[in-house]
Amino acid sequence: MNTSQKKILQIITRSDWTGAQKVLYSLVYGMKQFHPNEFDVEVACGPHNGMLIPELEKLNVKVHVVKDLVREINPWKDLKAYLQLKRLIKQGRYDVVHLHSSKAGFLGRIAARRCKVPLVVYTVHGWWPIEQYRGWKRKLFILLERFAARYCDKIVLLCQRDLQKAKGWKIGKDHQYVVIPNAIIPEPPAQKGTLRKELGIPENVKIVGNVARLDPPKNPIRFLEVAKLVLRERSDVVFVWIGASVVDDFYGRKVQQWLEENQQVKEKVYFLPFRKDAVKLMADFDVLLLTSDAEGMPLVVLEALNQGVPVVSTDVGCVGEILPGSSKDVGRSDTHLSKLVLEKLIQSQSSPSMQKIDTGRLAYYMRFVGSYVACYKFTRG
Repeated sequence: MNTSQKKILQIITRSDWTGAQKVLYSLVYGMKQFHPNEFDVEVACGPHNGMLIPELEKLNVKVHVVKDLVREINPWKDLKAYLQLKRLIKQGRYDVVHLHSSKAGFLGRIAARRCKVPLVVYTVHGWWPIEQYRGWKRKLFILLERFAARYCDKIVLLCQRDLQKAKGWKIGKDHQYVVIPNAIIPEPPAQKGTLRKELGIPENVKIVGNVARLDPPKNPIRFLEVAKLVLRERSDVVFVWIGASVVDDFYGRKVQQWLEENQQVKEKVYFLPFRKDAVKLMADFDVLLLTSDAEGMPLVVLEALNQGVPVVSTDVGCVGEILPGSSKDVGRSDTHLSKLVLEKLIQSQSSPSMQKIDTGRLAYYMRFVGSYVACYKFTRG
């Protein structure tokens, strides 16, 4: 390590390959590419799944596995994870500790401040950890976030909507807030044909798809209900969900029960497991249908737009701030979503050779990395 480099530790709860983990990877990748002499970056994460770890190691990033850092609430494991994080931070003598995800964010902020780390940053990857609850549970988690906010210098929100929620819940202070939208590493659009060939879907059949975990906040049941409505109007459509049964097997059984009760839809629906090549498969989508109840800034939307795939979504998280059509492409009910999907299918049919437009993806990504770099250079007054 160059002695002039700032030493940064990124901490995230899970080490799988989904939204927040991809954001962390995109950030680390950008820092290694564009700021190699300014920062020495390491990552700490829980052991679950572990697909993030080899990707980081390919970048020559040192990874620390915190064996008791898990998503589920477990007081004994959480205490051990806190002590493990505190030991790691103390030994590493980091200039910056950057937390991602709610569990790592809570334990890591306290541990970092107790170790007198000069700068502590926390990125909120959506407010689902609060919004999934009602009543006293929601109030409890708001109080926990308020408490943890005292232990960091900067709170990064993904969009103005998430910022307004933080202010409304009195989580953090104005001087702590920074808005930095997510970005993905810019890549050329993938070649079409892989998904169609794998599933044997003819070219004259439209594909409406999603890439997400099969769990409650992603609401695959709504995806199926919208499919049912669309199939009443058109029979030349199939629906593909990529990422099934990654988190919640119980919810997978719930989806299976729905399909058994709706055989006419079951014949038109494909559920694929988690795929590392999901972006390549997405190139065959005619429409991306996001049916989530809660999101931060979903990378799948950015990935779809990068592929030139039209997006229809529920009005969640930061989606309304990143879709080109904004309110026009956001549905407020299953019926509204189905109408939007049908409109997009007609549009794609009338202009099948539409060229994908480069809207400055590299510049957008560079701003994302640069905004975090500026954040890391902040000096506490």
